[in-house]
Amino acid sequence: MAGDRKYIWYHIFGSIAFLFVPLLLSPRPPEETGYFSRPDFRDLIGNALMLLVFYLNYYWLIPVIYFKRKYVLYLTSIVLAFSMICVLPSLLTGYIPWQHAPVPPPMPDAHGMGPMPNGGSFPEQIRHHVFLFAIVILTSVLLRIRSRWFQAETARYNDELTHLKGQISPHFLFNTLNSIYSLVLTKDDAAPDAIIELSELMRYVLRDADQHKVPLEREIKYITSYIALQQARLGNTAPIHSNVQVGRNDLQIAPLILISFIENAFKHGVNPDAPSDIVINIQLTGQQLVLHVTNKKVSRRQVDGEGIGMENTIKRLQLLYPSQHQLNITGNDDEFSVQLSMDLA
Repeated sequence: MAGDRKYIWYHIFGSIAFLFVPLLLSPRPPEETGYFSRPDFRDLIGNALMLLVFYLNYYWLIPVIYFKRKYVLYLTSIVLAFSMICVLPSLLTGYIPWQHAPVPPPMPDAHGMGPMPNGGSFPEQIRHHVFLFAIVILTSVLLRIRSRWFQAETARYNDELTHLKGQISPHFLFNTLNSIYSLVLTKDDAAPDAIIELSELMRYVLRDADQHKVPLEREIKYITSYIALQQARLGNTAPIHSNVQVGRNDLQIAPLILISFIENAFKHGVNPDAPSDIVINIQLTGQQLVLHVTNKKVSRRQVDGEGIGMENTIKRLQLLYPSQHQLNITGNDDEFSVQLSMDLA
């Protein structure tokens, strides 16, 4: 919601600047006072019509006509819009340019400057509007194409995320149920807690993770539940050192954007025959979330879908947080480390 309000204010201030700044900066005859003489008022109407054409082109002409390949109709609409901008301001201000013959330039005054003409011929009016009109049309087309590309990319990555969830969840669920079954057989007191953790985790994956963004506390709860279940499944075979310090609950984050890096540590950092330390640190400072995951490379087994989760997460970070994240992945023959910093503003 805060991001939507921010863009609304961008549009409001941008529209005001587009309407009035050219009037304030345009050259004026020395004998004119005020900012709303007839030429100024005519230009103000022209700018307002330019603004109307921009939003009409962005929200209706491009998606309804241009994207449906009705190019002749679209070109006709643009030509009519440009004709309206050239003619309507003059009609509304009572100055009909084609009824006024070109006037010879006046003699210069004592300062070598002559008064500026009030209006101009119809060709002059067209030249006055054509450059700005071209910018308005091209800008709206580029913004709409960018918006369409972003929506297509978001849909594609959401499909990949859905596929990824369907690929990973059964494998993890099977192993976790086996671990819980073992706890039940031994009448371990941790069995009820493990069942609750699993139910919360699956509820989040199946219900909440389909949203564009979720509260940060839910994402952190999912991660802590996942770590707890892995600890219950692995027992003492792989020491897990986790430290989560997230006090605020008013921030939002893209769902399942962190878990792939943590899952990767358990895929490749667990081996009962070798030292297997996994370190997971999550810290929130202001609006800056930092994830640090380190694991020993002790598992050489191949995992179904290996690498897909990491690639998908990196692509989603580039799409959803293009200038709001820093990702450093380092590794050698013995250790693998991920450092992710995200601005959740």
